[in-house]
Amino acid sequence: MSRPKTYSLTHQLIDNHLAIGLACVFAGTIIAIHMALWEAISQLIAVAVAVPLVLLLIGAAVLRRSTRVPGTIDEQLRQLTQQSITEGKVAIRRVLQPVKEAGPVASGWNYLLRRLTDQEVGESLQTRLSEVFGAASGGRWEAAFQCLPDGIAITDETGRIEAANPAFLATLRLPNDRELANQSIHDLLAAWSHDEDNPILDQLQKSTFKLTGDLRRTKETLDGVLRVSRQPLIGSVATSAVGEGQVWTLRDVTQARLSDEMRNQFVFTATHELRTPLANIKAYAETLAIDGDIDVERQKGFYNIINAEATRLARFIDELLDVSQMETGAINVVRHETDIERLLHDVMETVQPQIKQKHLLFESRFPAKLPKMLVDKDKLGAALINLLGNAVKYTPEGGEVRMIVEVEQRQLDVHVEDNGIGIRPEELDRLGEKFFRSEDERVRNIPGSGLGLAFATEVARLHRGSLSITSELNQGSRFTLSLPAETEDA
Repeated sequence: MSRPKTYSLTHQLIDNHLAIGLACVFAGTIIAIHMALWEAISQLIAVAVAVPLVLLLIGAAVLRRSTRVPGTIDEQLRQLTQQSITEGKVAIRRVLQPVKEAGPVASGWNYLLRRLTDQEVGESLQTRLSEVFGAASGGRWEAAFQCLPDGIAITDETGRIEAANPAFLATLRLPNDRELANQSIHDLLAAWSHDEDNPILDQLQKSTFKLTGDLRRTKETLDGVLRVSRQPLIGSVATSAVGEGQVWTLRDVTQARLSDEMRNQFVFTATHELRTPLANIKAYAETLAIDGDIDVERQKGFYNIINAEATRLARFIDELLDVSQMETGAINVVRHETDIERLLHDVMETVQPQIKQKHLLFESRFPAKLPKMLVDKDKLGAALINLLGNAVKYTPEGGEVRMIVEVEQRQLDVHVEDNGIGIRPEELDRLGEKFFRSEDERVRNIPGSGLGLAFATEVARLHRGSLSITSELNQGSRFTLSLPAETEDA
């Protein structure tokens, strides 16, 4: 590759100075010759002129060679200034060329060109990767954003929404066609919570740093609880900028909070259920051991109490085991042909002492003939005892309890009715949940684990049946256990 011809400022100065020097020498020579014609000292003058002229020519050549590298760099920069305005980085790659000379100036220039080239290649690769990433997977990321189950919104630093997925609208219980662009996420959260003085909202509005907290719709957990999380938005691959906005995540944690509350209530209830019978058993056993003058009738009464409390403990432990099996999915049914009428009489006999203790009016109505069915006798019996026992437990003294059995179109319906305290409408859908107990103060004062109905519901499901509940507060409740009347002949 031939070296490009350069006309830098440095070379122009040297050429001008050389031309002036030569002109001076030429003029001096003419004058010296003219004088020599008159004074005959031509040899002396010729030597005096020739020596400076030779030295001047040699110095000019050396100076021109030493300024070749700066001159080349100067010319390349001048050309770059003229072309980069229209051609950009293309002009840089074409005009700026390494210098094939030795010396610190050439080495420094070549080093700068290598660094500039490396940086340009890196930026080009990064841009290309960004383009490829956006073209290949941008659509998939967009689809994933739209399908996420959690509500996601992107806002600017002031909380103005720039983008949001459908789950964000659903989580805030807003219409699917609601336009959210440029709306304040703080206002939306405040409208959802119905509480402008909520401490979480106050923190979200007064700060911009990373924050996570639970936002309640009302004081009642059942009305809704959102886990609100805010993170700073990191910029694109190309810019790697930080602080361009915020990413908000909304997750409905209502069921998790209800589960936590039910478990806490269960711990409280379990403590009471275990402590009370154990205290009674211990007290009566100590009395029997210490007091030797107790008559036989009182001793029998003490023994009966101890037996009843032990039975109560055993029933509670059975419920815990049943719930443990339900949690792990290990509960199953072993079906055998069972005399349903006999099973129902056994259930009523089990609950009869509680009925007598509360002086309740009990009524049972059965068809003339009940079929024998393929059921799990033990589990079905335990479920019916739970239903009838709950009716007795939550009916005030002197009230009424009924067990009505119907068989229609190969389906067995067992109705357990009472005129007790009833259930609030908003709590009916939760009665089958494990550990759930009503918020009614009258219920809180009655021992119970909140497991019986969950167990009965599961037993009905395993028999391909169902458990339905109707109730009116302060009027009573009706629980209906429906099972297909399967027999060995079916």
